[in-house]
Formats: sequence, structure tokens, C-alpha cells
Amino acid sequence: RRQPARVGDRRQQRTVAASPSAQAPAAFAMAASAADGGGGGDGGKAVDWSVLRGAGVEDMVKLPELTVDSILANLKTRFDGGLIYSSVGTILVAVNPYQQLPIYSTTIANSYNNKRMGDVPPHVFAVADAAYRDMLDFQRSQAVIISGESGAGKSETTKLLLQYLSSVTATHSVVEQKILESSPLLEAFGNCKTVNNNNSSRFGKFTK
Repeated sequence: RRQPARVGDRRQQRTVAASPSAQAPAAFAMAASAADGGGGGDGGKAVDWSVLRGAGVEDMVKLPELTVDSILANLKTRFDGGLIYSSVGTILVAVNPYQQLPIYSTTIANSYNNKRMGDVPPHVFAVADAAYRDMLDFQRSQAVIISGESGAGKSETTKLLLQYLSSVTATHSVVEQKILESSPLLEAFGNCKTVNNNNSSRFGKFTK
């Protein structure tokens, strides 16, 4: 039986900090085309890392000066370049593009399988894989905290994280499927419309 995570254990807790955005730049259309490879199926294609790497600094710990202004400027630079994910060490920062991006395909998910954070571009799949691997290596439960204001993309990020965890395991159990399908049911009971979000969760979610 796995024991609950305790503060101080190695990478027992991870945070995904999501931020809303007013609009998405044209660069996302270019990134979408490149990530798709111009085609439909995944097949055995290798990932074109250029769609997840490029503008700005990936890990903001490496910024020459770590201030609120420098962080916001770097996030804007990366967002304008079509990159919604950045990191601060093991903390992932996501900026909501308010559109579907094809950076969550099976090919991309497989490319994060068993990779160390920092060796691959920042992505919610990297956080999910690190938590999964540490659970196996240390035989301890792991926690991923997803926080952000209304419309930041917390619910969608949760779904993507669960999607990755479901795909990386050897078998897909009935319990896993129920967890993945539970969000629409919860949303039907407790969501409302806000200025930034037509489907805003009015409750906290704890998924175990």
C-alpha cells in the first residue's frame, strides 16, 4: 500500500500554475501545422521539437534576473512565439491560448515517456511522467497541484494530466475510465459563467 506524500520527500508535490490569456497569436497556427506534420495519424513519427522549443527561456530559473517583470516578459515572448508552456524548476507555468492545439498527440505523449524534466521542453506531460516515475521509484503517492484564476485552464490541464497517466500505464482499468469521465458530470452540477470563462468550476477537485 502506498503511503501519503510528506513535505520534504523528493519531488513529492508538483505545481502547475495556469494563466489566462486574452488572445492567441498567429504563431499558434504555424505551431499547429508543424506539430501535425501536415497529416492526420501519428504513426511512428518522431516529434518535431521545434514546435515546443524556441522563443524565450524555457526554465525561468535561468533568467539573468528573476523578477515579476522578467517572468511576465518571458511568458509573453514565448506566448507570442506559439509556446504556452514554461517552467520554474519543477513548477510548470501554462498560458491558456483559448484554442485547441495539436501538442497532445500520442506521438508527443510517447516522447515524454520516461524522460527527465529539463531534458524535454516544458509540458503538462512532463509533470505527469515525473510524478508517475517517482511513484514507481519511491513507492510513495505523488501530488500534483493545479492552480490558477478563472479561465486559466485548470480543468483542461487536469484532463490532459489524467489522459497521460491513463495512456502510460500498461492497462486501462474501469476505475481510470471513470475518473476521466467524471469531470463532465461534476461540471454539470457546479459550473457557471464568468467574465473569462463560460464553464467555470465553482468547486475544488481532488482526484486520487
